[in-house]
Amino acid sequence: HYLFADMKSLLGTAAAAEDRWSPPQTDSHGGRKRFIARVRGRLLRSVKRGWKNDPLRELEGVFQQQIAFIARHPDVPRRLLSWLAQDCDPGLQRRVRMLIAYYATRLAQIITRAKQQGQVRADIKPDAAAISLVGVIRKLVVETHAIPQQRESFLRKAAELFALYRTALAVPSK
Repeated sequence: HYLFADMKSLLGTAAAAEDRWSPPQTDSHGGRKRFIARVRGRLLRSVKRGWKNDPLRELEGVFQQQIAFIARHPDVPRRLLSWLAQDCDPGLQRRVRMLIAYYATRLAQIITRAKQQGQVRADIKPDAAAISLVGVIRKLVVETHAIPQQRESFLRKAAELFALYRTALAVPSK
């Protein structure tokens, strides 16, 4: 059986995933486009790794990779969300929306596989469940904006929220 949202596992993922990732400058329109392209590549690489035979474990791994990346680079998602909410450039907003939508689509594919294997309740809609997980990540980013130095608190909250999310997906035990 899984140890979903295990704090030790999440801390281990965050510590082990040294990525040497440095975002490009964003002081120009071209710089912002490169920034989004780099983030997209980073996000999608994390979704490609996984346990193809165990979609729920894969979903947990993707979530942990995303949370570990955010813990190391908290300004990245904040910057993207600020561009989405405040920027006057509709092209930039569209790129951020496309990035989020593509990530959600990848998550939905994992959830669909879990549903096909009977690991997720039959009434779960994979697209809605994926958007919900994106919302969990967004909530974590927004809530921790005021206290960016508290990495362990961020990781603990992420583990707790994933456990709740996983419970909502789970097939009831008989």
